[in-house]
Amino acid sequence: MKRYEQFAFVISAICAFILLLNLVGVINISSLYNTLLTALTIASIATFNVRNYRSIGIILYAIAVFMIVIYFANGMV
Repeated sequence: MKRYEQFAFVISAICAFILLLNLVGVINISSLYNTLLTALTIASIATFNVRNYRSIGIILYAIAVFMIVIYFANGMV
């Protein structure tokens, strides 16, 4: 496992844990931070998988970007 994959795995685990704490109500984060953390988790998982499964990694990156674009587009209306 390369260093960037290890870093991406740790980042995705931290983000997923924060999202889990938000889900069970231990912490309360705004919808912007929730969206950004979810997109960061997806992007980190994509980084972790991009070497072995390039097409899946690209799809996950696209989903993360699409989530952020939809959030900001929905907020501007």
